[in-house]
Amino acid sequence: MEDLALYFLWSGLVAAGVAAPLYIGFAAAPWLTRLVPAVPAPLLRRAAANGPTAPPLPETPPGRAPRPRTVGGLATLAAWTSVVFGGLGLIFRTIALDHAPFSNLFEFSMAFGFAIALVYVLFERQYRTRLLGAFVMPVAFGLYASALVFPSEGQQTLVPALQNPTLLTIHVSVMLLAYAVLAVAFGAAVMHLVQGNRRQRIAWLPAPRRAEELTHRAVLIGFPLLGAGIALGALWANDAWGRYWGWDPKETAALVTWLIFAVYLHARGLQPAAPGPGQTARPRRRRSWLPPGPWIVVLGFAAVLFTYLGVNLWISGLHSYAGV
Repeated sequence: MEDLALYFLWSGLVAAGVAAPLYIGFAAAPWLTRLVPAVPAPLLRRAAANGPTAPPLPETPPGRAPRPRTVGGLATLAAWTSVVFGGLGLIFRTIALDHAPFSNLFEFSMAFGFAIALVYVLFERQYRTRLLGAFVMPVAFGLYASALVFPSEGQQTLVPALQNPTLLTIHVSVMLLAYAVLAVAFGAAVMHLVQGNRRQRIAWLPAPRRAEELTHRAVLIGFPLLGAGIALGALWANDAWGRYWGWDPKETAALVTWLIFAVYLHARGLQPAAPGPGQTARPRRRRSWLPPGPWIVVLGFAAVLFTYLGVNLWISGLHSYAGV
């Protein structure tokens, strides 16, 4: 059963690795089309007359390169395949080990990649934004692939602090889901930074306002989830170690991460509201010393990665049970 779980997990990793370049190719298709020199129509007609194997291609109007729907559909299919295979792998690993697959960094990396892919495909379906996949699915694949550097052997017997299956499953699942939603926010924030804040630098990507909207919506979901995960962790800490909060490195890092996203929401609230119907757009003036919102989200996701990897690998504490 454990071998079957590994087969599905590796398949989920491969599917995410296929989805990432497909999304990038789908997003960059208009730019890539402009790089291909146009073939004059007379040459196409001459080629068609000389042989039936080369039918003339439809001419594309200048500046209106179509986006390949087939590539976009294949990208979405690969992302959903990653979700299905990754989910099956985690389910079979749970059955094989008789506990949730959150006991070491191999399992958590696989679960993290799966969760990012899951949250992304739900975002894509809800907000109809396939272009975001070019920035999010590479992150999902990177988290999936990070599992390759950790031992894949499952732990049948858990350390005492983890021997609470209910809190283990609920607390880590909530934290994992929060991290995944914030990873989607990170992808949208990077897209916003690429586009700039005042004008649209790249015509074939969503406008800065759309990127900022997607970032904000993701943070609005991930921020309370992260707070709930920290609160559940305090309950677990009281059950395992007899105190709710002890400033353990992982507890502190999670709290700092939550505060960074609180700063993002505060900074966004200081921005002037968008003009309503019939109103004149006002220049966006900074009202605070805080950096622009996308940079705060990037910093917040860096804190997520430090909480996830740095604490377990480089800082010893009560949460140092990474399995490495």
